[in-house]
Amino acid sequence: MKDHNPITRKRQRKPADHLPKTRSVPVRQDWLGDDEQQASGPRLATPALHALSRKGLWGLLLFLLAGVAAFTVQDFNLYQSFPEPVLQLLGCPPPALLIHLALTAYSFTVVVPVLIRMATGAQPQVGWQHLACRAVFYLFYLASTTLPQNFVAVTVIGMLLYAVEQVGIWAYLYKNLHQAEVSG
Repeated sequence: MKDHNPITRKRQRKPADHLPKTRSVPVRQDWLGDDEQQASGPRLATPALHALSRKGLWGLLLFLLAGVAAFTVQDFNLYQSFPEPVLQLLGCPPPALLIHLALTAYSFTVVVPVLIRMATGAQPQVGWQHLACRAVFYLFYLASTTLPQNFVAVTVIGMLLYAVEQVGIWAYLYKNLHQAEVSG
């Protein structure tokens, strides 16, 4: 990338007449309305934008269901269920401090790309991969036998991360809908 250095965060400025007026967004043809396919430039249809937002909400619902499942087994001692040779292979349970650090690092790896996409106006990415990453922290705390003390923290942090993703989606939706109203 010649125009942007991510380490120094400096961007070489181009003259104003060379800057693009709008950003291009990859668009599937089934997302376009009939009148929009004939217009000069394709825009995302409103139902497709709302479907993008609902996908993140489905992820939140599944995360909350994983939280309910974790709440029902929070007093279960995972290490007592393994035989002795497996316990010697696994070693001692992870300390809660290391799990706290991993949860904090994971939170930053989710928030920072969402904020970067919001700042650059890039299309948000909604996927199912974060559901497993967020739900596995219940398992980590269960293994360390500290899930009852940290259940609320994992649930609140997971919900806040979904909220940040939804804000990114809604900001992108608002920007596209506003551009559609202005141009159309």
